[in-house]
Formats: sequence, structure tokens, C-alpha cells
Amino acid sequence: MLRDLFNDGAFSFRVWRGRFAEEVNAVVMRGGEVVAYAKIFFGRPPYYGPWAELFNLRVLGTPVEAELYRLFARYMEAGDLLYVEYLDDRETARQLAAGVPPAETRMGRHLESCGFRVVRDWYHPEGWLEGTPKLQAVRLPKPLPEVEPCDYGEGMPGRGGEGHV
Repeated sequence: MLRDLFNDGAFSFRVWRGRFAEEVNAVVMRGGEVVAYAKIFFGRPPYYGPWAELFNLRVLGTPVEAELYRLFARYMEAGDLLYVEYLDDRETARQLAAGVPPAETRMGRHLESCGFRVVRDWYHPEGWLEGTPKLQAVRLPKPLPEVEPCDYGEGMPGRGGEGHV
């Protein structure tokens, strides 16, 4: 669950209450340094699902960026939404302006390699409260554990072997 994110230990958080009972704001830190800011909504079942927004990322283009996305992926359920601001990611902004699909941008590929499916670019300049440009990503189902392949050899029912019924 998304609430367990704060107990992971890979990053530390300074958290305070958001606009709603189900929302918190957080400063995400690593080694005492600010890595990003987050707004996290835990959901209001059955009406609204959980989501998180990362902004003012100070680790773009570093290995810590992927670690941050993987941290959120660990605690998000399939279908939960992650919004990541790309205001300071010049490469992603340039790619989107050139018509590259969001999932194929630098940030989009990064998010997809960490367990998300990038679904859209959110930026609608309206001149007031549109917020900053961000990519919307959906948490994919966690992969099933590896299992031994089934042996459907001669001895299995329906295969003509001795187990045939």
C-alpha cells in the first residue's frame, strides 16, 4: 500500500497534511539532501483511487531518479497513478514538443522500465491553475513469481501416454 512508502528506509520523508484527510505533502530526501517533493493521495474507495505526484525532481538523469520511481512502484497497486513533472527535464520536454509519444521520451522510458505504463502528457495551458507539465503513468500489475515450466510430456493425460484416460 502507498502508506507503507514512508517506512521503506531507502529515502526519508518530511510529511505534512494535505488539502484532504486522504492527502499528504512530502519532501523526499536521501542522505539529508532533498531529492523531490511529492503530493500523495491515498484514495477514497470506492470513488477515487490512490495517486502520487512527484515534482521539483533534483535527481533527473541520475541513478537516484530510477530508484525514486522504483520506490513508488513497490508501494503502488496495479492501476494506481503516478504523475511526474518534467518542467526541468529539457530532453523530455524537447521530445514531447517534437511529437515523440510520452512513453518514448527519456522520462517515459525510465518510468516504463520501473513498472509503469506512461499514458499521457498533462499540460493544458489555461493561464491560471493548470499546474506544471507532467507525465501520467499507471502502475502495471506486479509480475508473477517465476515458476518451473509445466511438463506436458507423454505421461500427461490427453497426450497419448500412460496417463491417458
